Amino acid sequence: MRAELDSRPGSSAKPNEDWAAATNRIAVVLDGLTAPGGLGTGCMHGVPWFVERMGSALVANLADDDLDMRSALAASIDATARIHVSTCDLGNPGTPSATVLALRERGESLDWLVLADSTLLLDCTEGIKAISDDRVAQVNQAQHEAAISSDTDTEEHEKNVSLLVEAQRLVRNTPGGYWVAGTNPEAAAEALSGSMSKVLVKRAALLSDGAARLQEFDVASWRSIMDTLESSGPRGLISAVRDVEDSDPKGRRWPRYKKSDDATAVYLSFG
Repeated sequence: MRAELDSRPGSSAKPNEDWAAATNRIAVVLDGLTAPGGLGTGCMHGVPWFVERMGSALVANLADDDLDMRSALAASIDATARIHVSTCDLGNPGTPSATVLALRERGESLDWLVLADSTLLLDCTEGIKAISDDRVAQVNQAQHEAAISSDTDTEEHEKNVSLLVEAQRLVRNTPGGYWVAGTNPEAAAEALSGSMSKVLVKRAALLSDGAARLQEFDVASWRSIMDTLESSGPRGLISAVRDVEDSDPKGRRWPRYKKSDDATAVYLSFG
């Protein structure tokens, strides 16, 4: 398995809350959930600290082929919570958490896992397979519409995004809501997961939602995105995303929460 990756913050004024890693047979992407100013998280460390430790734990656990993907994620959530349970309020609804993508080569198989709304692309013999967990889009729709109704980087927009996040926190990691990797290992059981023969997959990609915007904006298909990754690499894909975002700085053509989001892409080829 050959891997290329790139990860860039959405703004030079804020740290990157995405995290990615790849080995010769494991790839992981985490997209940390941003906490708008004023809402608080109960954690003294912050989201970048959290995703780095969660991601590192997940890579280590995935190295054990005796652990299935969900068990590896559950163990990683538990281990990360133990690191800061004595210093932070892990019961705070805004405690740091993240979406998760993982892919592992195990013998002649490829194991995969998706938790929340990042996207895994598999270029299989029958075509491109895009896997994402969109349950977050099924809740708090009124707050979502309000959040994208105003120009980005305005006081009204920031207020509406904060109200959306407050509403999301009430249903985060609850039945009927949506699930992310935070402090509750039971969230791992809600992840989409599967396995397929390695010979059926020609190439793959792990994309945080900030790197998948060309498809979200209906500017490019999943196949076109995969082709861009093959020809220009993750750096080329993210540069193309930034060009499109810069052409609509106020979010009027493509309404969104942020002008530019943290963007992470891992491209994998096999053979």
